[in-house]
Amino acid sequence: MKIKWCVGFFLSAFGTSGKNYWYLINTFFLCLLSSAFCLLKESAVNASSLEYWKFNPDLSRLEIITDTTVRPQVKLIRNPTRLVIDLPGIDLNSPRTSKSVSSYVREVRVGQFNPQTTRIVVELSEEYSVRPWEVQVRGLAPNRWFVQFPKFLLTSSYSLPVDSIPIAVREIKTAPITGLAVVVDPGHGGRDPGAIGIGGLQEKNVVLSIALEVAKILERQGIKVIMTRAGDRYVSLAGRVALAQRYKVDAFVSIHANAISRSQSGVNGLETYYYSEGYSLARSIHRSILSRINVSDRGVRRARFYVLRKTSMPATLVEVGFVTGQIDNRNLSRASYRQQMAEAIAAGIIQYFR
Repeated sequence: MKIKWCVGFFLSAFGTSGKNYWYLINTFFLCLLSSAFCLLKESAVNASSLEYWKFNPDLSRLEIITDTTVRPQVKLIRNPTRLVIDLPGIDLNSPRTSKSVSSYVREVRVGQFNPQTTRIVVELSEEYSVRPWEVQVRGLAPNRWFVQFPKFLLTSSYSLPVDSIPIAVREIKTAPITGLAVVVDPGHGGRDPGAIGIGGLQEKNVVLSIALEVAKILERQGIKVIMTRAGDRYVSLAGRVALAQRYKVDAFVSIHANAISRSQSGVNGLETYYYSEGYSLARSIHRSILSRINVSDRGVRRARFYVLRKTSMPATLVEVGFVTGQIDNRNLSRASYRQQMAEAIAAGIIQYFR
């Protein structure tokens, strides 16, 4: 559209003859370059990106999350032995990174292989190898994949027969939901009541009630749940983060209730926050709540909350409503509504993993 506008404007304004001709040509090409830059910039903004990756040395598992559907292409290469995972259509959106991992895995490198492909390389230590047919690549969801390594073998007992071997990528439906762990974090507690709303409704009590039900539902689905608090006690922000880091969980979900000046009791609604790797998790929970509960949508937002910035796994903070809002306060005061909210949050977490 910008290019068409440039052509039409300059032809009508200057014509195509006389001294205006070269001015027209030069100005047109400047406009063309400007339009191209805008298109490239727009394309970059809309590019799909690698949202999160983690290699768990205890499970010998690489987990990958993108912000859109992806079909990994995986191969095992020798000299040195390394697994190469290409993510077509995915932009890294960050500098190239590498991490030393364990005695078996020398390094995990992540970089932009070409403008259309992000590449993850898992390089084994020199003395180890794996049988390619034992490497499993499975999808938990269209945008969430894991690569499971088998038992590592000494190179002296096994070496790759050829330079490169493709690895089969299994269908998403074969992926289990067991073996995952989540921290459920009811905000505030103990000496910290959090927000206090209409009628003295305390945030700490509302969110604990919801969080306990979320935990029950997730555990019934085979997900391990670690609660930052299961009663009315105070836990520091650093303590909440430390718990998640110690257990190396797959997701961190913090549950809060919002507040504003009591003179603005007309303000109600759901807000869900993320910082970096947690967007897909936040979006899944937010959509799940909106699809099950009649609550105003105040959006999925990025914020620098401590528990979101300091955790290394996908993390989100859900503000289930305003205790100062006339509608939300009435709803959050009801046990049946809190149960509905818990079911919706749990469903969003489960959907995220699947």
